[in-house]
Order: sequence, then C-alpha cells, then structure tokens
Amino acid sequence: MEIRLTIKFIMLWKTIILLGIIFLLSACLHTEQEVAPSISITPDEHTLLAITPDFSIKMTGDTLNKHYLRLKYGKVFPVTGILRIDGRAYRFMGGDSLRISSIAPLANDSFGWSGKYSYLFPGKGWEQKEYDDSLWKEGNGAFGPVKENFKVRTAWGAENIYVRRHIKIDNKDALEGHKMYVCYNCDDQVRLFWNGDFLGEKGITYQTKCECLPDEAITRIYNGDNVLAVYGRNTGGPAFLDFGLYVENKTYSEADVAILKKTDVQATQTLYVFQCGDVELQIDFVSPSLSEKWNMTGWPVGFLSYQVRAEDKKEHTVEILFDVDMEWMFGRRKIDSWVEQEWRFVKSDSLYLGMTADGTSFSCDDSHVVLSQKLCEENGNKGVLLIGNGEGQRIHCVGEYLQPLWNNNRTGEIKDLMIAVGNRYQKLKEECNKLDNLWNNKAFQVGDKTFAEQMLSSYRNFISSHRFVLSSDNKSFCFGDTLGNVGEAYKNFPVLLFFNRVDWMKSLLNPIFEYCEDEHWKRKYPPYDIGLYPVASKQIKVDNCAEEAAANMLMMTVAIVEAEQDFSYAELHWSHLCLWANYLEEKMKGEVLPSIELLDANDKRVKCVLGLMAYHKLIQLKDAYE
Repeated sequence: MEIRLTIKFIMLWKTIILLGIIFLLSACLHTEQEVAPSISITPDEHTLLAITPDFSIKMTGDTLNKHYLRLKYGKVFPVTGILRIDGRAYRFMGGDSLRISSIAPLANDSFGWSGKYSYLFPGKGWEQKEYDDSLWKEGNGAFGPVKENFKVRTAWGAENIYVRRHIKIDNKDALEGHKMYVCYNCDDQVRLFWNGDFLGEKGITYQTKCECLPDEAITRIYNGDNVLAVYGRNTGGPAFLDFGLYVENKTYSEADVAILKKTDVQATQTLYVFQCGDVELQIDFVSPSLSEKWNMTGWPVGFLSYQVRAEDKKEHTVEILFDVDMEWMFGRRKIDSWVEQEWRFVKSDSLYLGMTADGTSFSCDDSHVVLSQKLCEENGNKGVLLIGNGEGQRIHCVGEYLQPLWNNNRTGEIKDLMIAVGNRYQKLKEECNKLDNLWNNKAFQVGDKTFAEQMLSSYRNFISSHRFVLSSDNKSFCFGDTLGNVGEAYKNFPVLLFFNRVDWMKSLLNPIFEYCEDEHWKRKYPPYDIGLYPVASKQIKVDNCAEEAAANMLMMTVAIVEAEQDFSYAELHWSHLCLWANYLEEKMKGEVLPSIELLDANDKRVKCVLGLMAYHKLIQLKDAYE
C-alpha cells in the first residue's frame, strides 16, 4: 500500500510538471496580433553585452558610470565614456580615472629596475620597511629564466625568491586623492607587501595585473624610502616575477557624473538614459547574435548605439568619446588602426573597436585608444561603437578542429562581420526592439515581473556563455566551457523553449549524439559531458550520473519533437534513444521503492521514471507524426 501511495504521488508530481511544460509551450508558440509596449525590468545582475564567453560584459545594478565594466570572469574592461556638451564633460560610463602612470615601472615599461633579493628565507620581518637588506644580493628586474622570451635581467631558478624594491617618493601630498596600484606579472605564486602591510596572495598570470592599494596601505606612504616587498614561489616549470607601483592620472576627474534617468533590460539589449546638463543621452547595448531576422548566431560582435536629444530645443556642440586602456587590459602596447569601407577600426590583442570614419577622430597616447565623434543634425545626433572579439582557440572534437559557425567558409574576418553589423545597425536595432516587445509581453503573460527578469536576462546569459561551431558534415554544435554538458543543457532548455530557439536546442544535443554514435563510445548510456574547452576527449564528470544523463537526453528530445511537431530529429537518433531507455528499464528492475526520498528530484529512481515516461511519449509521437 505504501509503495502504491508513493507512486501515486510521483505520478501526480510529474503530471503537474507536464502541464507546466504544456502551458509554457502554449505561451511560447502563441502569437498576438498586437504587442503591448514592453515593461521596464531591472534585474540585479545581467549580461550587458554578449559577444563571446571570454568577452561578455557583466553588469550589476545601475553601476554603468560608478566603476569600470567587467567581463564575465571578473577581468576589468577599462573603458570610459564621456559626453561633452558645449565644452563641459559628463561621464556616463566607467570610473572617474582610467590612465595610470608609473612611480616604479615594470620591466616592460623601463630599462629594468634594481631590487634586493634572496633565494633563502631571510627570517621574520624581512618584508618590513625597517629591515636591513644591505647584505642581500642586488639584481635588476624582472626575475626569471633567462632563456625564455621575457624581459628578464636576473636569473631565478630556485623554488623561492624574496625581493625588496626600494621606491623613493619625493612628495606624498601630491598623491593625495589618487588611487594607487601595484602592477605585477608572476609565475607561479606571489605574496605582496607594502611597507610591511600584507596586500594579498596571487596566483599565476600571463598578463599584467593591477591591484588597487587599500586605504590603509596608502596612509603608510612616506616621503623618502618606501619598500614594495614580494615573495615568489615556483611550483614547477619556468618562473617569472615583475612588479611595480603606479598611480592614477585623473584624466577625467573634472567631468561631472551623468545623472541616470532610466535603465531597461530586455531580451536582446539594455537601455540607459542619462541627463547631461540640457541634453539627454540614450545608450543601448545590443547583442545582435540574438537577432532572429538575420541569422547571426555566434557572431562575436556587439555594439553600443547612442543618441542625444536637446531638451531645451537649442543648438549645442556635442561630442562623445570612448577611452580604452589597452595596456591595462592586455598587458601590451601594440595597437593597429586602419580605415576600411568608411569604418575606422582599432585592434589590440583580440579586441576590435569600430566607428564610422566620417566625423570620427582617433588618437592613441600611452597605449590609450580614444575614439570620438561629433554629434549633429547631419548624422542625426546619433552613432554607434562596434565591439568585436576573436577567441584564439578552436574546439577539437571527434578528431577534428571545428570552425566557428560565423566563419563557415574559413575565410571570414571579424572586421567583415563588424562592417556588416555597422552598416545595418539601425535596422538591427529596430528588429531587436520588436523582439524585445514580443518576448517582454509573453513573459508577463506567463508570469510576473520576477519571472520576466529571470527569463529575459537568461536569454542573453545563454548566448554569452556558449560557442557555436560547425562540424565537418555542417551540423551546428553549441558548447559551454564544459563541452557537451548534459546537465547544463537540461537547465537551459526551459529558456530556449520559451524563446522558441529549437535550433539552439538541437545544437546543444548534436555533439552529444555524435559523440555517442562514434565507435569509441561503448556504454549503454550517454556521457554527462565530453570534455573541457577547447578539447572534447573524455568526460570530466565521471561519477555516477548515468541515469540522470540518459533521462535528460530522452526528455530534451521529447521537447524538440513537440516544439517542432516533427519526429525527424528523434528518428535520426532512434537507436540510441531506445538503448538509453532500455538501460533505464534495466536499472528499475528489482528496485525496492520505499517512500523516503522518492520525491527528491535528484533521486536516481525518479530520473529513471522521468526518462521512461519521456521514452513512452516518444513512441506515441512516433506513431502520431509518421
């Protein structure tokens, strides 16, 4: 009796879930003759601009002009946006200072620097300002393997190194009110100290990192001698250590902070409206890879469209500029600039920037790229900043290197995509406005504002964390950082189902099916994942997830068949779907079903029940659609 009662609870629970899916499908596929104006939503955190997983800008709250933008994994994107109205500057994006200048430069910024060093532990208090290091060896930074391609001037081959760099400051009062930064480059681990104060422990970095000195450390700056001390540890392989002290140069400290009037986060774009004196500025961050009218899936390009409106109806001299610190971002100074097809491009490392060449000025001073444009009636008081990013690695899967979906002819360049986007950015913006209104309206039909905030922002989060590539037989594959992750695909299906992106749903499952259909995969269930970016070789998660993976694959296939009302996709993989269903059925045989934990969604037996229900649904759909 207890078993029967529990099974009834399971069936009731599953029926509720299926009804919810049906309701969601009806909401997704339902079309309205009239689309209501979108309702503004402001989630606490969202993807501001989705370009590539390595270059997607995250935003928290209304902080666009309170600090620098940050990329998905926390790295700073040091860009400042300024609007000048009749000579008066207003900062609408980024922090109040961008440029940094050296007090004690890194080796790459100088002809080397002198420091005292020891390979052996020098005793307690070695990091203190008053410590006597007169008996230490003296050498020039940077420290590392002299045979490697570093600007190394002193060999470091031991496991540990202790370095004291004496820094003379003539007038500490001139630094008051300025941010101070310790910049460093290390392999493998470092501990940083300023005049004896512990600043933190950092791991390996292949690019220069800048850490802001805390207020307590800044108060311990003295006229005369100061000491920046670093302990470095090499855990294996070549070692490298370079560090220095920098101060902000308040280039835009006199600029007023623009007043934020409105924030609106929709499915494909985020809108900001600022008040800058008598002029209103609208900035839209648009992710065109979410557009449906033009197939731009996986395009590593986004843009900022901007427009000004004079509220006093008077003529004003208006200029917008964007200042990007390329050296801070990439740790290098090389910058290329050129004009092509009426567009001015700037490239440094993997970052591309673009603005119209007509009416746009470009400057590069001390590795800072400044792009500016005068806004007037001739250009409609509006313009666009294009942003592109080129990921350096290609995905290796099933014995081949896969091309990005956007470069399926193997001859494309990111600048060409940027030109295509730039030439029709206004039409793209109009298309995105229609889409946003449509999805916003449907989100509020299904749920409340909280639901809309979660669903609409999740759409952009998905594209910002996935790569689309093309297989040798022209199938679209979609990968997160963990390749072919069944669990992650399962979590993303409700969002993709809501937005009717069946093509992306298939792209998530295609590599998993192909991996299972390869002769090297002999098991009766699918892998939970097939590798870690950029190599699909073997699953990362190997613990007991077989039932979950098999059930999830069956349920996701049902969702695709029902959304398309076509059985052809399941037919392509029918033999493996049957294999996985048989595996779940075998796992269910002989199982004792106590009442405890049966309603736990993570219970293997619950997953078996769900998977077998999905398989029986597939059999019904097979008969219905064939």
